[in-house]
Amino acid sequence: MYETSVQENQAKPIAIYVHGLGSGAASTTVCTVRKVFSEYEWIALEVNENPFESVEKINAAVSEFKPSLLMGTSLGGYYVYYAEAPYVVKVICNPAMNMAELIPKIGFGTYSYFVARQDGKTEYTLDEAVYRRFTEYSKSHKAVRGIRNYALFAAHDELIGDADTLDNMALVFESGYKLLLDSTGGHRLRAASLKLLRKEITE
Repeated sequence: MYETSVQENQAKPIAIYVHGLGSGAASTTVCTVRKVFSEYEWIALEVNENPFESVEKINAAVSEFKPSLLMGTSLGGYYVYYAEAPYVVKVICNPAMNMAELIPKIGFGTYSYFVARQDGKTEYTLDEAVYRRFTEYSKSHKAVRGIRNYALFAAHDELIGDADTLDNMALVFESGYKLLLDSTGGHRLRAASLKLLRKEITE
C-alpha cells in the first residue's frame, strides 16, 4: 500500500511524500527527497487521478502514521493542500492548483505512467470525467492548513505556465502558505530546490 523506509522502533520523525501526475511511489524524486531530507523516515504514497479517492488515502495515512511533515509535488501538491493534516508541517512544490484547467491543455487521452506502479497499472486516462471530478472537488473543498505551510514555486514552470503559476501563488498565499521561489528550476523538482526548501524549513 505504501512505499516506505520506516523501520520498526525507528527514532526519526515520519514524513509523507505524494507524487505528481503520471508518476508513482517509486519515482526518482522520492529517492532525492529521502537523500536531502535524511532526518526523516519517508513514506511515499501512491495516488491516482481521482481527487476524492486520493485525498482520502492521504488522510488515512496521516491518521495512521502521524507524520511531522507532509509534502506533495505537482498533482501531489494539490492533494496535500486539501488533506486533513492540521497538526502537520505542509509543503507543496510546484502545486497544480489549476488541475482542472491543465487537463484539457495536456490533452484528453491515455498515457503511460513514468514508473512502475504498486497497483500494477501501466496507463492512466485523462477525459471529461476526470476533468469534472477535479472541477467539482476544487469547488466543494477548502484548504486545510498545517501548523506551518510552505509553497515552493519554480520561476519558469513549463507545465503550469507563467500566468497560472502567479494565480496559484496568490491562491496558496491567501490560504496561509509562505511562498518560496526557485529562480532557476522548472516544474520537475530538483535536488537544489529541495536543499533550498530544507534550509527554509529547518531554520
